[in-house]
Amino acid sequence: MKSFIFILPLLFALLAGCSTDLEQNSRADIWKGLPNQLLTPDEVQTEISLKMHRVKDFLKTEGLDGMLLTQVRNFYWMTAGLANNQIVLNKDVGAASLLIMKDGSRFLICSGSEAPRLMNETLGKLGYTLRMYNWYEANPVKDTRGEIIKSIARGGKIGSDIDYPGTVNVANQFKKLRYSLTDTEIKRYRWLGKQTTEAVETVCRHLKPGMDEFRIEAMTAAEIRSRGILPTVLLIGSDDRIYQYRHALPAGAKLKKYAMVNVVAEKWGMPIAVTRFVHFGPLPEELKSKLEKTARVNAYYQKATVPGASTGDIFEMCKHWYAEVGFEGEWKKHHQGGAIGYDDREYVIYPGIREVVQEKQAFAWNPTITGAKVEDTMIVYKDHFEVITRTDDWPTVDIKIDGKVYPQPAILVVQ
Repeated sequence: MKSFIFILPLLFALLAGCSTDLEQNSRADIWKGLPNQLLTPDEVQTEISLKMHRVKDFLKTEGLDGMLLTQVRNFYWMTAGLANNQIVLNKDVGAASLLIMKDGSRFLICSGSEAPRLMNETLGKLGYTLRMYNWYEANPVKDTRGEIIKSIARGGKIGSDIDYPGTVNVANQFKKLRYSLTDTEIKRYRWLGKQTTEAVETVCRHLKPGMDEFRIEAMTAAEIRSRGILPTVLLIGSDDRIYQYRHALPAGAKLKKYAMVNVVAEKWGMPIAVTRFVHFGPLPEELKSKLEKTARVNAYYQKATVPGASTGDIFEMCKHWYAEVGFEGEWKKHHQGGAIGYDDREYVIYPGIREVVQEKQAFAWNPTITGAKVEDTMIVYKDHFEVITRTDDWPTVDIKIDGKVYPQPAILVVQ
């Protein structure tokens, strides 16, 4: 009995120690503590000033007296990534709106649920005036938001990026203002591309045969969220499902030899697209060949994407690129990607598209040949392009075109 009493304190101490270790190693403690914002106050003001000029020019061109921004991506865009109006994560229509008038005055229009947070933490410092309504005053019977717009506009014409009382929807015209990135947007985008790619490649290096696709999906989501980034696309495929489905949503199949991790993930309203593959054991020659041919098509896309280029012409050229590598017509099986920046794709290319590549515009091409895919995010400059989803320690395949080498992501082979 005495020996039992003596052992009890020791047992409790051991249990307490185990509990502490479990808490320290808990998956709940995965936050990496990365910065939520990168810009200095001066950089923020410079970016917003540039965008105010763009908006004023847009208002003049469109014959508008003001522009109302409610889409989450435009809310972020107008505030240099500082202010977030997204409450429901799967909705792009935010819970608050910014009204920019042609005289430079700026208003926040929202209910009391959003007003204190937005005014106290960001928009008050950015010079916005609050026009608040009660949550129950915006409903199908009576919507007071139209009266607020009317009181500010005083008979003027107000554009909007959604259908909104007292405005005209000009979303398609307005989104072009986002295409050419500012220097400070590029600063954020580079950081985001690096972090997203490192997250995907970290997951790839931790995969093991026997893991199912749902587990890999959870690993990917957790790794991305641990960096303060939000995944918006999670395509996780393994083995035969990669060959069967271009969009392989996870379905629970267990990984045997071949895995795909394909994501779009965003922060500050700016999405990054990246895909990586892992193969366990020797890479079959057919798969190796398909990946290299897909990589060549992607290199052609990169070479052709220069400021001033017609995306319609690029689309027509892609048909020849696929034929050149021996897969004529393969382009029909999946969209080829296109511009990115503040939408998962600002546009994808298609027959007859009239968009023109702009300087400092972001693109994410994603050519596929059944079983293989190459997808990275890049920014286009006057005399070069920059792949912002490239890391130093992922295997590459070097594609040479006209004497220039275009490194492309290869399949990570685990022996």
